[in-house]
Amino acid sequence: MKFKISAPGTIANLGPGFDILGVCLDGIADTFTFTEAAHFHISAKGRDAELVPTVPSKNAICIASDAYFKNLNLEPKAYRVDLNRELPLSGGLGSSAAASVAGALAGAILAGHDSKNPKIRKNVLHAALAGEGAVAGRHLDNIAPCLLGGLTLVQDVEQCQVYSIPFKAEIWLTLATPGIKIRTKDARLALDSSLVTERWTKQMSHCTTLALALALPDYEALRFGLMDPFAEPKRGRFIPKFFEAKEAALASGALGFSLSGSGPTCFAVTTSLDMASAVERSLREVWGPGIDTLVCKPSLEGAKVTHV
Repeated sequence: MKFKISAPGTIANLGPGFDILGVCLDGIADTFTFTEAAHFHISAKGRDAELVPTVPSKNAICIASDAYFKNLNLEPKAYRVDLNRELPLSGGLGSSAAASVAGALAGAILAGHDSKNPKIRKNVLHAALAGEGAVAGRHLDNIAPCLLGGLTLVQDVEQCQVYSIPFKAEIWLTLATPGIKIRTKDARLALDSSLVTERWTKQMSHCTTLALALALPDYEALRFGLMDPFAEPKRGRFIPKFFEAKEAALASGALGFSLSGSGPTCFAVTTSLDMASAVERSLREVWGPGIDTLVCKPSLEGAKVTHV
C-alpha cells in the first residue's frame, strides 16, 4: 500500500483564543508519502529537513501512528515515510501538528479504517494528540484545523471534543516568519500561570468576539476580536522588532496583527489581496531580507489523503 497525505499549516490561538481557536491555511503544507515496509524508515527534504528526527521513537509521525494502533489494541504496521517539508520547524505554523495528524491518519489507513467516519476521526484526534504531546505539549488548537480545515474550537482536550465554527468572513492572511526558532514548550514558560478576574473576562471578550465576527461576518468587530492582551505582550518580546512590525501592519490597513501560535511566525488579517500585499511589503521593510513571507487565505479543507 502506498499513499500521500498533505497536512496543511495552521495558525493556533488566532490572537486571543489561547489553546482554543485555530485556523487552517491554504497554500502551505507538508506532504508525507507512506509506503508499507518491513521496518520504519523516515526521510525528509525541504525546509528544515535536517532538523527532523529520523528515530521513530522521537518522531511525531511514528508516535501518532503507533498511538492509533495501540489505542485500538491493534498490531502496529511499519512503513517508510518520505517527507517533503514546507512548514518551518518550531516556526509557529503547526509543523508538529501536521506530522502528528499525518501519522494518525496513516495509522487509520493502514488499519483499513475510513478516516472520514466521525468515530474514526475521533480516534485520529486522540492519536495525533499523542504525537503532538510528545513534541510540543498536549493541545489541539493546531491539530483540529489541520485535520478538519476551517476555523475550529477546542472544547475539551482529553476527550478530544472539537467543533468546526462557521467561517463566512472573506479575509486574507499575511504570514511573516523571522529567521529564529521558538519552541512551544519554552514559550509557555513566559506566560502568567493565572489571571485576575478583570484580565480573564477581557480575554474572553476578545476571543468570543473573534469567533462571532468570523462567523457573521462583522469586520469592525474583527478588529477588537483579534486583540490578545494575554500572550502577545509576553511572547512578542522574544521576536526582534515585533511591536514595530505590528505598528507597520496596522498602518498598512491590517485589521489585526499577532503571533501565530507561540511564534516566531506572525500573521496579519486583511480584507483584500491588495491590502495583504501592502502589509507584506511593510513587514519586509521592518524585518529586511531575512524574513520569509506568504500571502494566503484560510482553507476550509484540512488534511488530504491520496492513494498512489
